[in-house]
Amino acid sequence: MAISDLDLGPCQVLFGTAGAEADLGRTEGGVRVAFSTDVADLATDQRGTTPEDQVVTGQGALITVPLAEYTLENLALALNQDVIGGALIEGENIVGTKLSTKAQSLLLKKYVDGSASSDEEDWIRFPEAAPQGNFEISFSKDGQRIIEVVFTAFPDDSEILYYIGDEAAS
Repeated sequence: MAISDLDLGPCQVLFGTAGAEADLGRTEGGVRVAFSTDVADLATDQRGTTPEDQVVTGQGALITVPLAEYTLENLALALNQDVIGGALIEGENIVGTKLSTKAQSLLLKKYVDGSASSDEEDWIRFPEAAPQGNFEISFSKDGQRIIEVVFTAFPDDSEILYYIGDEAAS
């Protein structure tokens, strides 16, 4: 392993229409991407409880973005709501709304030498990701308010869940 393969640092977070995503601002605490694979065991009586094989039954990704910029726009994004007149979130009841209808492109650009990389090989893009709307707001004497947004990634129309690196390579 070369020293150049070691990596550390923040990323820029952009969300919106693919190719025109808006910068969500600064983060605090680190953006986290959790990939998951669900499997079902294939078993036989002859092997007892030891699986003979496994079959993938699902894949997913959850992206946790702790937004440090406490704005109405970021609150509205996290809550799947709209800012009205630039000054109000009404908290509309969205029970029954499919989260996939709120999904847009979520783009993470690794920081290199103090700024977001323009090299697509340093990017991760989730073509369809939607905020879940589950977070707490803390009002305390010594803690910074953070809007922790958890995005769920969904497969797009081409069944792609994510791109890591240069999408033009496909």
